[in-house]
Amino acid sequence: MATPLLSVRDLTVSFDDFVAVDGVSFDVHRGQTLAVVGESGSGKSVTALSIMRLVELGTRAKIERGEILFDAGGQLGADAAQSGGLVDLVKQDEATMRQIRGNRISMIFQEPLTSLNPVYTVGNQVAEAVMLHQGLDKKAATNRALEMFELVRIPEAKRRLGQYPHEMSGGMRQRVMIAMALSCDPTVLIADEPTTALDVTIQAQILGLMRELQEESEAAVIIITHDMGVVAEVADDVVVMNRSKVVEQGSVYEIFENPREDYTKALLAAVPRLGSMAGTSEPARFDLVDSTVDVTVDVTVGANGSDGGGSGGNGEGV
Repeated sequence: MATPLLSVRDLTVSFDDFVAVDGVSFDVHRGQTLAVVGESGSGKSVTALSIMRLVELGTRAKIERGEILFDAGGQLGADAAQSGGLVDLVKQDEATMRQIRGNRISMIFQEPLTSLNPVYTVGNQVAEAVMLHQGLDKKAATNRALEMFELVRIPEAKRRLGQYPHEMSGGMRQRVMIAMALSCDPTVLIADEPTTALDVTIQAQILGLMRELQEESEAAVIIITHDMGVVAEVADDVVVMNRSKVVEQGSVYEIFENPREDYTKALLAAVPRLGSMAGTSEPARFDLVDSTVDVTVDVTVGANGSDGGGSGGNGEGV
């Protein structure tokens, strides 16, 4: 098999005495989509921020041990420590990481309204990223921003360049974030809950857009989510996290068709199933699932990666 584009090895991150990520390991290959799933507090987002080395900025977090090996394509210069053609991001200084962030590895954050600067137009913000990483002048960077807005299917793209974040809908702001993340042609794209704040129609559009753009660029995508429906729709491989550890990983078909861990079964059981409330006059109680209890799951994955729904009946979830 080809060398992974990104390889995380025994990553352990702590906040003082609290271990937020404990011995996490996984690989991502070019053109592959890896879903990191689990409930809130499982360590998904901390893992993503650690890859970007953002977790250490402005917090008490510390990467205690582990490696984050990245194939930078020889673009970090001779001074970057390399092993087997891969650069260990954990060992790089902040100046080197600034070359990588937003350039070779980009991130789409969960809530675009808090990620975009409210006092600058969205066009200026995308152009600024291009000027910083690609060395273009303002006119060329603005043209690149316009090109990216058109790429992510923003209507009236030229007019939208001059708008501020609050003047756009949630779906349009998320498209701006995707445009900014892709503006420097990254090889790895990290999406942290990219559709959580959007309604289901816009969710489908954003996920479809990300899939199309990935096929065009052959970038590796890491998507952080708790939504197993999203996982079934977009993922090739899945890493399941619970209480800071990886409890199971495998292909999307293996995870959906033959989950081994009770926690994974509980996540799958939380996916609503059409018709599960038929014949009832009141909503069913939404009990919490104990991950130590065996859960029977009836879930299938279709040829296009779509799931057949979670186990129905009592509406249990995590």
